Amino acid sequence: MQFSLGQRGRALMDFEVTTRLAASRLQQQVEGELAAQGLDAATLPEDMEQRHRTIDAALAQSPAYQARALLGEWCAKQHGRAAEQAFAEIEEALLPQLEALREGGTTITEHDFTAPHYWSKVWFHRTRGGWDAGPWNGFVHGELVHKKYVSKIFPGDIYGNRRLVLRSLPRDDYRRILEIGTSSGHHSVAIAEVFPEAHLTGIDPSLRMLEQAQRVANEKGLAWDLHTGVGEDMPMFADGSFDLVTAYAIHHEMPVKAIEAIFAEAFRVLEPGGDLVMADVARTQSLDRLTAWRFDWLARWGGEPFWRSTARLDMEPLARAAGFVDVRGWQPNPGRDPYIIYGRKPA
Repeated sequence: MQFSLGQRGRALMDFEVTTRLAASRLQQQVEGELAAQGLDAATLPEDMEQRHRTIDAALAQSPAYQARALLGEWCAKQHGRAAEQAFAEIEEALLPQLEALREGGTTITEHDFTAPHYWSKVWFHRTRGGWDAGPWNGFVHGELVHKKYVSKIFPGDIYGNRRLVLRSLPRDDYRRILEIGTSSGHHSVAIAEVFPEAHLTGIDPSLRMLEQAQRVANEKGLAWDLHTGVGEDMPMFADGSFDLVTAYAIHHEMPVKAIEAIFAEAFRVLEPGGDLVMADVARTQSLDRLTAWRFDWLARWGGEPFWRSTARLDMEPLARAAGFVDVRGWQPNPGRDPYIIYGRKPA
């Protein structure tokens, strides 16, 4: 979307990015201190909790480690607040544009569903009040947190990764695509770019996020069919309704039972011969012990309560148990996100 932050908003967001990048440089120093004590990927304990205790003890007197923890806490708590304050500065001028973008070809259908506790009772990413806490949270997170903060601290092209996932598929002629976990529409935009002739349907429990996805689509002249709900229970979609089901970076924000149910529902709503491709964070088992500790430590600070259990989850057996064939999981960039899982519903 086209808008300009105010002077204070720009300063707030730039400070958050600068602080987070400074924390990353401290992380390098911390890991150098560990190496000097003989603690590295080869010598750290296998058990993750023991790994944390060992590192905490080794760095108990480290100013760099203490500063890294302080900056980690600051960034985790303040980046969302900074984005809210940046929005407040331009809210009055921006509201007419946001309201106008409700009109267009993209629709939102609200369904009566029970929000699962893993979503309604958790403040993901330390977001105060949860995703739907404020009427403009979709814009704040989609345009400010994601584009003005996350994309600038993420190692690599966070939006290019979405296109990479979609281009790994065996076909280029999908016509009916379901996206689970639409959020504010970043993966949806990639779907529209890679498969411009397809009709896109999206589902997400957050109405505020779907409203932002609607604005994004309408601004681009696209017609998406958006629904409130969860991917593990989609009664609004009939069996065999889609030829592709996709999702990006949702699994690490839910418990394993929900992931199992999502695979089952994806299989149900796919037509015979249809494809599944989903992506999430790098698998713990593919990382060395130091890198896995770093990711787990950052998830703790960042407000990711399900990270550890789902990042170490082998999703291939879950996909096969749901009925998918030709299942494979891989990481195109070893040691980094994303992890991709593919499967096909037998014809």
